[in-house]
Amino acid sequence: MIIRIKNKWRYLSDKRGFTLIEMAIVLIIIGIIIGAVVKGKDLIRSAEQKKIYTKYLNAWRMAYANFYDRTGKRLGDFYNTFGSSGGQDGKADTDSNNDGSISDMERGYLKTGDPAGTGFRGLDTVGLTAPSTNTGNCWEYTYTDKDGGGHRLSIAFKYDPNGKYNYMWISELPNELGMALDTIIDNEANGTSGDFLCFDPGDAVNSDWKAPSTEVSARWKMDF
Repeated sequence: MIIRIKNKWRYLSDKRGFTLIEMAIVLIIIGIIIGAVVKGKDLIRSAEQKKIYTKYLNAWRMAYANFYDRTGKRLGDFYNTFGSSGGQDGKADTDSNNDGSISDMERGYLKTGDPAGTGFRGLDTVGLTAPSTNTGNCWEYTYTDKDGGGHRLSIAFKYDPNGKYNYMWISELPNELGMALDTIIDNEANGTSGDFLCFDPGDAVNSDWKAPSTEVSARWKMDF
């Protein structure tokens, strides 16, 4: 640094660095900023999870209930125990071919009903609106987990012959979203009790929630 004193130029050197207090203040400010960013992301994720519950999954639950009020049948009850179409046994299976598996096409029948127009009915055929989603198919919803991984949630309705209850089957569900939904529905996230249950991807074995990004299946009991 150069200054002028009594018409003469003098060189001054300022070698003073940051004090520990100044550095501590800077680190605290940086920590506050990082914490605010993380908290903001958590709030956004929580809002998305609540939206999925309110606008999508619970909307399907209400559609299921309204369908029963109008028809006396369970939504997705495509076959009776003898393999005849028409949905007369009260057991939801979303299985129009009665072959034990559920395809995306059959999930679509929850909305449109029997394409031949002579068997089971869907939401459209009884004047009900399918829940809105962020994809082109009402039976699926895409979700991005906290690590940036994409998940394609799929909806169907099934029946448990052992527990004797109908349920919404949600496949390809990341654990972090499953735990959030379990907390909203059952006020706890253990996955093994209540109306919202965690199952392995094959929808065969009940278990606790696992690593946040791991995909599982979930059951939401539909009998009221």
